[in-house]
Amino acid sequence: MKNFAAGLNNFWVGLFTGIMLPLIIVAGLLYATVDKFTGLIEDAAIAPLISRSEQTFNKVDNLLLTLDNKVDDANLKDLALLAPLKNAQLFPELQALSSGITNLKQTVTDIDKQAVLANLQEKLQASLATKFPEDKAKELAQNLINIAQVLASEQKHLSATVEPTPNNQAIATNR
Repeated sequence: MKNFAAGLNNFWVGLFTGIMLPLIIVAGLLYATVDKFTGLIEDAAIAPLISRSEQTFNKVDNLLLTLDNKVDDANLKDLALLAPLKNAQLFPELQALSSGITNLKQTVTDIDKQAVLANLQEKLQASLATKFPEDKAKELAQNLINIAQVLASEQKHLSATVEPTPNNQAIATNR
């Protein structure tokens, strides 16, 4: 009977240890992992990034809600106004705009830029005239030209605003 009691005691101790030991190890690893991630998230270097991403997600969410509300509130007249734009297929014009922006970035003098812009406007206007009324085609071509000018000048402003630091100079010399 004494051996039976000892064996039963060993059974319960083994069962308890066999079940609880892996649970304690897994719980300890989970606690350490969660504690490290929480510390990482609360770190001062990452906190602004997380707050900016939250703001971005909120803006995207608001935009989607606004667009959803606009679609829900749209009437047939609004949808009829957008039908020509839907069927326009502006991909060739966007390709011409992209090549025009590339040419604008590569030109050096203002005379060349004006020639590129005039050529691009003629191409866009001729292409858009087949898809839209004459006055709308001119207006849309002018708007696309304005976008091209902004995009071409934006790249120059970005490169001009980078101040030479020892790190930037080392990168420039390595190229």
